[in-house]
Amino acid sequence: MNTNIYKTMMQESNPKELEVLNYLNLNSDATQRDLSEHVGMSLGAINLLLKKLVKKGLIKIEKLQPNSVRYFLTPAGIADKIERTYRYIVRTYKELEFMRNKIISALNVIVNDQNKSDLIFYGIKDDFYVLISEILVSNYRISDKQIFSDEVSLKKAIKTIKNPLVITWDANVEKILHAMNVEEINLLRKIAMV
Repeated sequence: MNTNIYKTMMQESNPKELEVLNYLNLNSDATQRDLSEHVGMSLGAINLLLKKLVKKGLIKIEKLQPNSVRYFLTPAGIADKIERTYRYIVRTYKELEFMRNKIISALNVIVNDQNKSDLIFYGIKDDFYVLISEILVSNYRISDKQIFSDEVSLKKAIKTIKNPLVITWDANVEKILHAMNVEEINLLRKIAMV
């Protein structure tokens, strides 16, 4: 992770505070137990966090009955939530751009040393897969027909290429490729070395 981004994240308030503010914004009738389950904190920690947010003036507690309360974001709480969300989005995009550049650097080493038609890309179809696909198609003019997310299609593609090189980011497929005697490179390991 970029050290400047990491330092900024560490200087920010508790990231669980934003989760609590977001949840309370949508669920003012939430109980501390609901918050505990949603945010992944103990009831005691939620209780302390709510007291901290009240002290900061970000939330207000209204007693409905002796053992029932309702939580409201104050105008300052709404403004704080918006500011934190903005900073989160900016950090996320910076981190995404940083990762995109690391991926491109790793792919430059791999793709420029190989015949592009011998390359096959394989990984779980998730956000990383989408990012890799976009980079491969736009930066390297690699056909999306060379990018796979299911083993059946991968095995068929391997049979059609004489000496394929499979670039993967799925450690589970490495054993399958070794058993098939197919050369592979783990993209995540390459990214770590760049």
